[in-house]
Formats: sequence, structure tokens, C-alpha cells
Amino acid sequence: MSEQIAGIKAAVEIKEDNCSRCSVCYSLCPFDAIKKEPETKKFLLDIEKCQVCGICYSTCPAKAIDILYYDVDSLARYLEKSKKEYKSDTLVIMCRGSAPDFTGIQGLFGISKFIPLSVPCVGRIPEETLLRALTMGIEKIHVLACDEDYCRFDEGSAIAGRKIIALNVLLNQLGYGKEAITLKRNSLKVKADSDLCIACGNCVYYCPYSAPRLESPGTVKIDLDACRGCGLCVAMCPALALDLENWERDRISSLVAELPVEKKSPSILVFRCQWASFPSLNGGVARNACIVDLPCASRVDMYHVLQAFQKGMDGVLIAACAEDDCKQEKASAKAKHSVAKLKERLSQIGLDKRLHFCTVAPRHPEGLEKELEQFSKALQTAGTKEGKG
Repeated sequence: MSEQIAGIKAAVEIKEDNCSRCSVCYSLCPFDAIKKEPETKKFLLDIEKCQVCGICYSTCPAKAIDILYYDVDSLARYLEKSKKEYKSDTLVIMCRGSAPDFTGIQGLFGISKFIPLSVPCVGRIPEETLLRALTMGIEKIHVLACDEDYCRFDEGSAIAGRKIIALNVLLNQLGYGKEAITLKRNSLKVKADSDLCIACGNCVYYCPYSAPRLESPGTVKIDLDACRGCGLCVAMCPALALDLENWERDRISSLVAELPVEKKSPSILVFRCQWASFPSLNGGVARNACIVDLPCASRVDMYHVLQAFQKGMDGVLIAACAEDDCKQEKASAKAKHSVAKLKERLSQIGLDKRLHFCTVAPRHPEGLEKELEQFSKALQTAGTKEGKG
């Protein structure tokens, strides 16, 4: 199944004719999305439970599972193209939730030039892709995973670790050395400036993980081991005393400031939860849309929404996970509430219809595209009415 195929209703499919009934997918699925039919012994996929983590695809020995995103062939095409583009023979495969900026990657692995490959979970990368990379002239592979207890797909980080241990044993026997593939773990956390903190308690109230706590006299302490980097506390801090590594306020602001102004009308900025929709490796997006990925929709800051309007964007769309799909303890529900409050404020200056909140899921790859299409039509209709007025 190719990333470029259009009109696909589900992002994962089990090919019954190829299935050997080995039960690997059934035993490894973190979300109980694969069930075994007692009478026929067939394995059935409940697509509404599936989170498209890709673990079943990457571990199926019979290649009986098709996946829309980051399959072996599309990853190989990306590597062939990127090896020339980046002029490097070093590959860094990174979990989207654990990767700092390029400077941070350089610091972690001690490298200056590399081919970046960002995926929703490194546990979804098949061994075949890693082996193929080495045959393509890649001399070193670094893998950056989340801490195991931080993995948004529960088992993905641990599975990646076991794969790499086994592959290194094999590759050492083939003459590639003991560590042809290097694994490191990293988790992005909130950063606090105690000098700016006013001890208002917002972070304590909103945090889904009870990481911040109020202490006397009027101070807040954050348990970084409990922090899962959703960014909700950052968006809710009135004193600007909190920031989130890799999604700092100034960094997001610079991305908004650099938005192209020549986008087809109506121009839309999409703040996208990185777990709600998985982008194609070719980077394709609607001609009238710009994308800024966030660790969670709850990281959306009112300042950045207003900045987008000031920049000249016709609309801002916030794409979140549904509450049951949220990888951040249902923080998306709090994001929905925050956006609703922001719309109330924007209604006072007539901008409320230019802000739209929606929920999408990678299991239905056409979801975000449909939301963009409907929002575009709504903006055009609103613009026509304003013009007549």
C-alpha cells in the first residue's frame, strides 16, 4: 500500500490470504485493536481502536499487513532522495515526540551532518528498512527513541530497543561492527523560570499528570519525571514562566512569522497535533494551507493564533485527537475547551468564524483534508457575506 494512494478509508489492513496465523500482531498490539476469531482463527482489525502505531506492520513475518504511512518502499524512496539532498552517509531515525531540534540532535550523537527521518514511533520501522539503508551506502544509523515509560504507543520504544539489539548481533557477524545501529533515548520536558512564576496555580490545575505542585511560600515545583511534555501548562501560564523544549513560544512564533504570504485564498494555518495526523514523507499539503505541528493540541497558544491573523492568514484550524485517542491523558478535551473560550473572545472583534477546532485520526487519512476543504468553503462564504455587507 502506497502513501500516494487516494481514497483509502483505513490506514491499516490485514491481508487474510497472506496471514500465517502466527499471532505476533495480536500479541504486540498495544491497543487491543487486533482480535482473534475463535472459530476461524482469523485475525481481525478493529480500525476504530487502531492508533496506526505501525508495530504490527513492522513485526509481521508474513508481510500480511498493509499500512498507508511509512511503509518499507516509501522509506526506501525517501532515503534514496535524502542521501543526495543532505550529502551525508549518516541516518538519524527519531521519534517525533522525543526529538529536539537539529542542534539538539547534533549534541546527542556528536554529528554535524545527517539524514533526518522523523516518524511517529521508531518501533514502527521494520528491520528490512534498517538493513536496506546499510546496503544503500548509509554507514551509520542512529535511532532516537522516547524513554520506555514515555512512549505514546506504550510498547513502541521497548520494541525498537529489542530490534536494535538483535540486529546489531547479526550485523556484527556480517562485519559491520558491534554497534552499526546506535540507540539513545530522550524525552522533551517543560522548562520553568522561577523568577517569572507568580504561583497562580494554573499549571497545577490543568496538568493531566500532576507534575507541578504548589509549595510554600508561593512557589511551584515541577516533577520532570512525571511531565509528559504536552505543553498545556505552557499555554495556560499567564506569566510566561513556562516553556516546552522544542516547542518554545519564540520558536513557534518564528514559524508563524515565516509563513508564506502567497498561499492560495483562503489561506489557512493549521496547528496540528502530531499524533492526530501523520504527514506524507513527500511533504504534500493543500495549496492554501500551512502546517505547524505541536506535541498536543493543548499547546495552542492564543498569542500564536492572533499572530497568524495579524500575519494575514484568513483562518486558523486546530486539528486535535479525539478524546479517546489522545496520547496525553485526554488533554485534547482541555484544548477544545480553551479554543471555545478563545472563540468567544474573538467574537467580540468578528473573528470567531475564522478559528475552527476539529478532531481527526491517522486511521482515516482523508480526515484532515476534508476538514480543510469544509473550513475553506466556510471562510469563502463568510468572506462573500462580508463583501456584500
